Amino acid sequence: MRLWFGGLAALFGLHGADEASIRSILRQAVGRSSSIGIGTLDGVALPSPLSGHVVELEHDALVISRPFDGAARRELVAGERLHLSIASENGFHHGYVEVLGRWVSGGAGSADPTERRYGYRVSIPQALVHEERRGLHRVPVAFDLAPKAVLLRPITLSEVGDGTVLDVSEGGLCVRAALRTLLRPDESVVVRADFPAILPSIHARTTVAHVLESRKAGDYEIGLRFAEPQAELGSAIRALELRRINRAGAA
Repeated sequence: MRLWFGGLAALFGLHGADEASIRSILRQAVGRSSSIGIGTLDGVALPSPLSGHVVELEHDALVISRPFDGAARRELVAGERLHLSIASENGFHHGYVEVLGRWVSGGAGSADPTERRYGYRVSIPQALVHEERRGLHRVPVAFDLAPKAVLLRPITLSEVGDGTVLDVSEGGLCVRAALRTLLRPDESVVVRADFPAILPSIHARTTVAHVLESRKAGDYEIGLRFAEPQAELGSAIRALELRRINRAGAA
């Protein structure tokens, strides 16, 4: 299930930003000190304990902790545009924000002048998309296999778009594609994907889980759920991961 707000609603022809709903989600995130993820390759940023957390919600800004990049702190720059993911109880909220500047709390005049916290102010997202947590393990495939994919309408088989498979699991896949027509969550599409090695070709009916703007101008990231089980895919995914582990060990 997806919740669409503001900018993403406008992007796909829907109208009526719901600022109150966005602020309500952010207030809940502050109350839980929700983990955050900050934009990685192609806008994919899933929260992890190493990324950071939500600190405060101000009138015109969201405050986040100073984020980590692995073991090191990641410095953000005012004006930088980020893909921000915020952990929720059953998944993630995704949106785009702009870094407004540094944030410091504590010091003189505070309840505890010896306690200082550091972070960044970022803009309030104009849109948030809710993604339910995928229980099945995802395997990235774009960096070494670069499999091509075509999206088609189920009955007419007219082409919706074409691009590259970013990751795949037994339950679905994510495709970065240039779209030729409007595509909405919960629509049915047929996907054809050809892999150069290990993984079998996929020709399957799917349901659109999400459509997100990609960092690559003009492209979108489309999450797809298989309508029917893919019998050969599970063992092929495990074989691919084993081959990568063996390759890394040999290096």
